[in-house]
Amino acid sequence: MTDSSAKVAITVRPGSLVGRYRIEHLLGSGGMAEVFYAVHEDLHRPAALKILRASLATDQTNLQRFLNEARAAAALIHPNIVQVYDVGRDGDLHYIAQEFVPGTNLRQFLAAPSTPSSTDMPELPQQPGHSVDRPVASGGSGARPIEVRDPDTGDRQLAITETLSILLQVLAALNKSASSGIVHRDIKPENIMLNEDGEVKVADFGLARTLLGDDPKLTRAGTTLGTPMYMSPEQIQGGTVDIRSDLYSLGVTLYHMLAGRPPFLGDTQLALAMKHTQAEVPDILQFRAEIPKSLVMLLERLLEKSPQDRFESPAHTLAFLQQHRGQDLSQLWPEQTVPLPRVSLLGNPPVMEATLKLQAMLNRRGRLVGGSKWWKRLAAGLLILAAFVAGMAMTLADPFAYTEVSQLYRGVPRQDTVQAQYHYALLNENRRVAREDKWRAVEHYFPKDQGGLNRSYAAMASLQLARALHRKGDSEAAKRELDRTVNDSGMDEFYKVYALLEKAMIEDELGPAGQEEQLNAAVDSALDMWRAIKDEDKKERLSNQLNELVKSRDVERTARRWLAGTEAGS
Repeated sequence: MTDSSAKVAITVRPGSLVGRYRIEHLLGSGGMAEVFYAVHEDLHRPAALKILRASLATDQTNLQRFLNEARAAAALIHPNIVQVYDVGRDGDLHYIAQEFVPGTNLRQFLAAPSTPSSTDMPELPQQPGHSVDRPVASGGSGARPIEVRDPDTGDRQLAITETLSILLQVLAALNKSASSGIVHRDIKPENIMLNEDGEVKVADFGLARTLLGDDPKLTRAGTTLGTPMYMSPEQIQGGTVDIRSDLYSLGVTLYHMLAGRPPFLGDTQLALAMKHTQAEVPDILQFRAEIPKSLVMLLERLLEKSPQDRFESPAHTLAFLQQHRGQDLSQLWPEQTVPLPRVSLLGNPPVMEATLKLQAMLNRRGRLVGGSKWWKRLAAGLLILAAFVAGMAMTLADPFAYTEVSQLYRGVPRQDTVQAQYHYALLNENRRVAREDKWRAVEHYFPKDQGGLNRSYAAMASLQLARALHRKGDSEAAKRELDRTVNDSGMDEFYKVYALLEKAMIEDELGPAGQEEQLNAAVDSALDMWRAIKDEDKKERLSNQLNELVKSRDVERTARRWLAGTEAGS
């Protein structure tokens, strides 16, 4: 971490106020700013709060660019653009408050499994009325190869209908920005946000500039800003940048979605720059032969070296696609946004960040005892942990034995799916319903003996219930809940390891009241179960999750013993 970022991190702590925004935790950082998850004190609205780095705030050029970003982005009100709520200053801190988007970004989505096995991902119920490309062995109209990944990037090829759904929404966003005289300047997969409904929002107009009234000094200072893998030739060369530069970057992104790799790869930024400015674009058909001719033509136009040879605008690009809608795209055209139900349940490490963002919406108006960072990480881990056991052949006893059969269990309404029921418990703000009952309702409405997906969510809800009891102050009840999971003969070892470590962390958090002997016994039992796992890949993924969890909590004794044990047993 640089000195400047360290200064921001020291100034802005979880629980502190910046303007009317209460800081919860760090989401990420960029070249100009740190981004925090925050909640507006009066509106109780979550936001992504971008705070300019302290070292840059004293530079008037950087400060002016930061303010220009806020003003330009605030003018862009569109369903496919991340909304800017507010821009302000609090003492020495300059900030922009933006819409918080739960979900994942396209970069993470490309790296995720496309057709997870039953042991890697929960079964996802198919939604009636939606036509989604199904993986097949080869070719065919709308077909996509089974788990085709590029050997260099490791990324997968997206279904063509899925790709078109994303492409059309990004073009709609760029069409809006173009009509407002704004260039994004950093279109790339990381800045394209996705949610489960398949909705797309273009994020971070942080490099945008207003074409009218722009300060030439600022233009020169920002000309070469961007991401080399997706930058246009004119942007690399410091030439005039307009909306056609965004279209080139979108072309690179489209190529990535279809081929599983961008058109150019290089070991250095210079090598990438040289390829964008001089090298011929590789024929995408060598990576994926069944791509419709119209999409090949579209790519060729978007990736022309000269801006004059590209489409003039996003509107012209959309018109081209509409012309081919009734031709070779007729069977692939998305009549509505294509749902991406696996977005919040992706079982790979990069998506942990996206799940943390979803979990951040749980923040309450009051502060949790002991802080909330560990609570968010737990929920994130539990969402991903579902990937380990869904579909496994387990016979689990009913732990709650409820007799109610109504559609309103203790004030908790029944949702359409077990996944929706779990997310209801995560996100619902109704204080009239006890959080413990929201978790119990998952098992009540969706008995875990009725399928692998139910079993996965019931296990996660049980672990969440233990956390809710501990937060409420009933740590003994929480430990009994965890013991029930550990002692369940039909429970998968993954959840047992998690429950044992949670029990140890509860003892650790109790401080002097915690029993050292019980803490050590729980950690050692978790280590024994972890070492006994045969699947090395799952074993590693579980240890990575739990390593992050213990590091995020104030549980030094647990962390020291667990981390030493996993290192010795790896």
